[in-house]
Amino acid sequence: MGLGDVVRKTLWAPVRVLLPKNPWLRVLVLALPFVLLLALFGPALDVVLKLMELGMRVIEPLLQTMPGRILLLLVVFSLGGLFAVWLLKSRVRDMRAEAVLGRHLQAVADLVGLDLRRSRERFRRVSRYRGPLPDRYPHVVADSNLKLARQSLEQGRADEALGWLTRVVEAGLPDELLRSLVQLRVRALRRQGEVLPTALREEVRQAVARFPNDYQLLGELRDLVAADGDPHAAAAAQEAVHRHAPPAAAPREHQRLVDELLASGRAHLDAGELDACRKVAKQLAHVDKDGPTAGLLLGDLHRRAGDLRAAIRAYGGTRSPTGLDRIAELLTEHPGAVDERELLESCPLQGTLLLIARELARRGDTARAERAARRAADALGPTPTVCAVLAEVLELLGKDEKARLLREQAIARLLQPAPAPSPTGTAEAGAGGGT
Repeated sequence: MGLGDVVRKTLWAPVRVLLPKNPWLRVLVLALPFVLLLALFGPALDVVLKLMELGMRVIEPLLQTMPGRILLLLVVFSLGGLFAVWLLKSRVRDMRAEAVLGRHLQAVADLVGLDLRRSRERFRRVSRYRGPLPDRYPHVVADSNLKLARQSLEQGRADEALGWLTRVVEAGLPDELLRSLVQLRVRALRRQGEVLPTALREEVRQAVARFPNDYQLLGELRDLVAADGDPHAAAAAQEAVHRHAPPAAAPREHQRLVDELLASGRAHLDAGELDACRKVAKQLAHVDKDGPTAGLLLGDLHRRAGDLRAAIRAYGGTRSPTGLDRIAELLTEHPGAVDERELLESCPLQGTLLLIARELARRGDTARAERAARRAADALGPTPTVCAVLAEVLELLGKDEKARLLREQAIARLLQPAPAPSPTGTAEAGAGGGT
């Protein structure tokens, strides 16, 4: 026996004690409440009976004639239909809502399957829908308008895209659809080209203020700022873009950030703002840790400030051909700025031997210059750059004929087309590598 049975028997025990032992009397006692209820509601029942009797008196003449019977049938069926509609109204509403959601999903499936014509047609049908919306996705019409606007933009129809976007009501949209709406509106306005630059920039700034971490909106703002020609503002905008770039676009945005920072630093340098340029160089060293750009910019800064030794150290610290070229330019403008040992310590590359050979030749140290040039030629090979610098060294040493031959050799190497690799040569090279 469960707990429920115990409780029921406990509650029923007082009533059982009060009931008479005779079964007929017990039935009479139990029926007494129902009799009292009928006595209380007797007048109301009489009214109902009177109304039913009145209705039968009205209906009875109709049943005696054919038009009356037809009219009575029409009334009965109409009332039954209205009652059925009232009962099935919610189900019909749900069926219509689910049907439009299914059509939207079919359009999305067509879009994934690259059936753009059928997808666009179904999205148009959903966009024209004005009935009840599905509870699972009440923003189905707005989503269809956004997808139609996106397709119009991809096909180059900016005015049509703006037309679809004006149908979307922002109130109540979730953040995902609102973000898409703002992105598409900014792209459409930029492609249309009929909005004033100031108004367009303000529109983009408001969109970025609403979604400050959106990569697409930040990129649109960056492009507008870059079009103004301010390298410092462009670098600041690109920094925000790089910070929120997805993994697939991160390398591209990183390289652009390096270029923008370098342009900003050079603008500061050209304007004589050395402290601002130094700050940009530090930021560039943090962004491009393995690249030579920070060292090159810092070397240009020291060169502008007149600290040639610090400039050579900065150029040499990049360990790059560009840094070596900058050192060569500096030494051409300021011969003997540093001695050979300090030059080799600042830029420990094989190409530095060429610069050392040129400096020694300028000072008339022929033996050491020839030795340094020979070591550089053996280490670097007969490339056009090596041949050109060696020719300059030979001219400084008074060997004009050899210098002329080296220049001709460098020109011939520059003009010689690169040989196209043949399948046979590739196979032979592969076989040789295996051996």
